[in-house]
Amino acid sequence: MRVIRRISAVLIGFVLFLGGILKLMDPVGAKLVVEEYLKFLHIGFLTGIAGLIGSGMALLETLLGAALMTGVWRKVTTVVTGVLLGFFTILTALLYFKNPSMDCGCFGEAIHLTHLQSLLKNLVLLALWALACFPLKKQEHTRYVKYVSFPIVAISVCLFLLYSSMSIPLVDFTPFKPGAELMLPEDIDDPTDDRTPTLSISDATGEYVDSLMVSGDLMVVSVYDPEKISGSGWEKINSLVHESALLGYTPMVLVAATPAMMDELVSFPEVLSSTYFADRKKLLTLNRSNGGATYIEDGLIVTKWSIRRLPDRAKLEELSGIDVTESLLSENNGDRLKLQAFLLYVFAVMLLF
Repeated sequence: MRVIRRISAVLIGFVLFLGGILKLMDPVGAKLVVEEYLKFLHIGFLTGIAGLIGSGMALLETLLGAALMTGVWRKVTTVVTGVLLGFFTILTALLYFKNPSMDCGCFGEAIHLTHLQSLLKNLVLLALWALACFPLKKQEHTRYVKYVSFPIVAISVCLFLLYSSMSIPLVDFTPFKPGAELMLPEDIDDPTDDRTPTLSISDATGEYVDSLMVSGDLMVVSVYDPEKISGSGWEKINSLVHESALLGYTPMVLVAATPAMMDELVSFPEVLSSTYFADRKKLLTLNRSNGGATYIEDGLIVTKWSIRRLPDRAKLEELSGIDVTESLLSENNGDRLKLQAFLLYVFAVMLLF
């Protein structure tokens, strides 16, 4: 029975930890999911703190998972986990019966579950929780070394969240991930399908110019909240627009705004002449960084950067001089390896230390 209890706790911990990490890797995505839940529950007045709620819940989920796998503070962890799983089960049951057109967000953008699958997943976790935690008075003793490994993991997870908040996700699971090919809106069967990598853009006159997105070497800057870009941020964007144009790229600044707003916010003629207009949610999906850049060659998404790490002239010259397939692999494999290394490190600390 002791072995069954321990295996059950580790399984619950693994699912919670993995789901939490995938959301911590993408705080913007977690914020969008929370906004959908707030609308569904008719408490949209909390939208202003959706980002804080999303990151806070993901952090709690991750730390609970780590606590279950290490076995620390078992009675407290048992109670908190039961409350959290009960809350998730009730919420997913509501989603199942109401059937809104939204994703549960259990595993971020990495894994999409139907409402029924999400509910069944939580019911299974509740069953495992009952196996692992009852009777509460018979919780096994935890080795003292685990009270060292858990804080190491907790600090590492918090640093991971800090890094993710200042960057774009190490691994992109959105429809606009590197390697995806953009499609024109007229070429898709269901225009409302958010899982299709398509952008609809217009120029200052309101004319749709979607065909520009699928031809040529594009250096696309996506600005979903233009009023939140500082003066220095616009200078960085202007520098990228200028340098990429000199090197043969076609610079495009996609904004979720009106032409009049852009005229008020930006004083750089090169930026304004390269500006097009698009849906805010699509721009959030294209690049999680407000003011981040995306390199697209003939409709193929090659790589992305956050506004804090926009490519300089040397990087632009390097990309223009190598094959697109090589660029796709070299620019994105490093971040994927970073995530794998981080996960191996934290699981090693939790399970082996």
